[in-house]
Amino acid sequence: MRTIKEARKNIALLWKRPKPTQAMYRPMKFLLKTRVEDGLLLYNVVTSEMVLADNGEAKYFVGHAAEYNPAMDELIARHFLVPEGFDENRSVQQLRALLKKLEPSKRVNGFTILPTTECNARCYYCFESDHPRCTMTDQIAADTVDYIAEKCKGEPVDIGWFGGEPLVGSKRISQICAGLKAKGIKYKSSMVSNAFLFEEGLIQIAKDEWKLRNIQITLDGTEEIYNETKAYVNPCDNPYRRVLRNIEWLLDNGIAVNVRLNVTDKNLSDLCVLIDELSERFSDKDGFSCYSHAVYDGVGFEPLQYDDCTRDMIDRQTAYLDAKLQEKKLLGSLRRLPYLRVINCMADNDACRLIYPDGRIGKCENRSSVDAIGDIYHDITDPQKDAWYKTVVPNANCDDCCLFPHCFDLEPCPEAGTCSKSKFDWKQKRYVSIMKENYLRFLKDGTDSSEDQPNECES
Repeated sequence: MRTIKEARKNIALLWKRPKPTQAMYRPMKFLLKTRVEDGLLLYNVVTSEMVLADNGEAKYFVGHAAEYNPAMDELIARHFLVPEGFDENRSVQQLRALLKKLEPSKRVNGFTILPTTECNARCYYCFESDHPRCTMTDQIAADTVDYIAEKCKGEPVDIGWFGGEPLVGSKRISQICAGLKAKGIKYKSSMVSNAFLFEEGLIQIAKDEWKLRNIQITLDGTEEIYNETKAYVNPCDNPYRRVLRNIEWLLDNGIAVNVRLNVTDKNLSDLCVLIDELSERFSDKDGFSCYSHAVYDGVGFEPLQYDDCTRDMIDRQTAYLDAKLQEKKLLGSLRRLPYLRVINCMADNDACRLIYPDGRIGKCENRSSVDAIGDIYHDITDPQKDAWYKTVVPNANCDDCCLFPHCFDLEPCPEAGTCSKSKFDWKQKRYVSIMKENYLRFLKDGTDSSEDQPNECES
């Protein structure tokens, strides 16, 4: 057995190397496997360790449990083989609980800020269609700076600008950034925006004053479909062409752009054409990437309604589009191998806060301020609602999934329960591809090419 990727140190310390016993052994459930020329690549989703099993060892990962023999010792010690009656689901839950206790958040360093809930577009599917409209005042912006300074304890912070359309509140963004700079607090920022309101001057401000490093921009289709879907309020020129121009300007200024392709049951062919257009225009630009995502149903000015058949079709379309993006070398998601996650997202991360324009604080950008847990003057005042954001929804269908340690649903999440066989098949295929990339990199120069784990506060 040859080690390609070392186990995570904290997991290795907590999950002790078991001693082999005279028993029947089977493959641990949470493994990704793929054949390569030299043997069988095995990736342990719990420990993040990847090894190459030779042909003699590979036989233990095909078929039923096998009786113990000394050739299994290292595979057992490193949790690739487990006793036949072993409960790895329970072990994952225990490890997650231990990691939470051992690695508590000592400060808040991630802030998602809504300078406004106003928007210059009127997308029919907008999940904020029933949210109250307001823009942050000068005083609340100043108080937000004080709140951030108090919570971060002088350490650097990550800020995500959200809305509404955050550029409608660009003056407040500049005010908050200036306030942080005056207090000597280092920061960098990201943004979710339709990007229509950018001009060259504002992009320079975003780069220099806001420290904007990356931006997510949604595209719904090619020119006609995009302009119809966004339905901008009094646009001064062609919105589609303007946004593509702004994407180019952003990239030229070193600001990474991740385009989200919104998928419905009716726009697959148009999005395929859009991918070709984006590839032709941006494939040679550093920092450009795309991914596809299904439009939420049951929300918006004209809510979509999906039955199970339609959902499955959309999932298959999304997988198809991501495969096309991967072929074009534009895919911006699933670049990391899965791992044992302690935190799902900003909602259950004590190091993150969401700040609404009226000064209330929440935990999830997809939830209305009605679900606030406090405000910038008192911090968390509703611990019961804060705990609700962290409530895990058990799903028996997931218990035997090899991605169980990496993937879990939180009760308030609009994504909860939306996984499907099509989604899983696509993820597994992509992860196997990453495993092979890592292996080839290892053979070439002896290093691991996987990316660092993401920041769960990121938008």
